[in-house]
Amino acid sequence: MTKADITHAKVLQIQKGSTITLPEEFVDAIGQPFGLAILVVKDKNVKLYPVDSSKVLYLKLNIEKLSKSFLEELTSVFEMGGLEDILFTSGICQSADQCYYECYFTPEQLKISEEDLRTRLTGITGVQKVVLEDVPVGQ
Repeated sequence: MTKADITHAKVLQIQKGSTITLPEEFVDAIGQPFGLAILVVKDKNVKLYPVDSSKVLYLKLNIEKLSKSFLEELTSVFEMGGLEDILFTSGICQSADQCYYECYFTPEQLKISEEDLRTRLTGITGVQKVVLEDVPVGQ
């Protein structure tokens, strides 16, 4: 692998368990002790995000009615809370009045408490429910 390479790939065997074993050159290039593995259910892709801590938070917003100001309000709350590095984000509307937003982030970057973040997110126009929880660490 060279610095000029954009990507590097290897076909690896998939096995059940809670540990991901990567080729040595991948681990050396990543340089982080943990990885957040996310299964994107609709396309069955697994995404791996290197992180420096085993503490990662999952945020899900249930949105009753998606407003024009939703993204502006969400961005404002994230900026106020110090969230600059979102590892993964996704959103879907299953109908006009049933939308979801999900993201994962490391909590060290938060400038406010998790409870304050939850309260501020609940105040966004159209947000019906806020789920904010630790991502389980594989055993």
